[in-house]
Amino acid sequence: MTKTITLHNVLRNTRLLGGLVFALLVVSLLGSQNAYAAITTQLDLGDSGSEVTELQTYLSLDPSIYPSGLVTGYYGQLTKAGIERFQTEQGIVSSGTPATTGYGRVGPQTMLRINTLMGSGGQPSGDATPIMSTPVVQYTSTSVTFTWVTNEPTQGQVFWSNNQLTFAEATGPRQQPYVSGTLALDSGGLKTSHSVTVSNLSPNTTYHYLVRSVDNVGNMSMVWPSHFLTSN
Repeated sequence: MTKTITLHNVLRNTRLLGGLVFALLVVSLLGSQNAYAAITTQLDLGDSGSEVTELQTYLSLDPSIYPSGLVTGYYGQLTKAGIERFQTEQGIVSSGTPATTGYGRVGPQTMLRINTLMGSGGQPSGDATPIMSTPVVQYTSTSVTFTWVTNEPTQGQVFWSNNQLTFAEATGPRQQPYVSGTLALDSGGLKTSHSVTVSNLSPNTTYHYLVRSVDNVGNMSMVWPSHFLTSN
């Protein structure tokens, strides 16, 4: 039985008059800054304030991520699209909605990744987290096997338990967050094709799991915790 589960602007030369010219000049100057302040709150469509300004300033460093480069302090559709590109590039999430998967909003994983790159002087592109395929979960009455692939060599990790898993965010760059449950490692060290088998499970029992991959410098990606029910 198989179940698949699935974070510089160059303004166009525009000739406008009066206050509009001045406003665009301010946006252009803000867009060329480097972002130094960490993002401390989760951000979503419709939010505004200094943290949105910091977010837009950082995104504007890469035109492929945030082509408009506008630093307005308002989280609108252009910022949402920039976050979607960032999340896809970094292997965080690449589909869904802000409400279902966090795609297009600055949730815990996206915020952590942005702050990590900002703290290390990194750009939105480069130093990317591993990109994982959606894990395939094959289970019987007493065992389960997780298989997935990554775009670079990583250490595969599976956390599992018959209780709900709890996990915390990392407290610094490239620190792996705490996850409850039992850890099972993919054998053979760093590789791109992963397979982890857990045995001695109980029949007709719900098990919760979290799958993640960590590269040689500590960059990490993971899937959201999910569950399966073993056969009778």
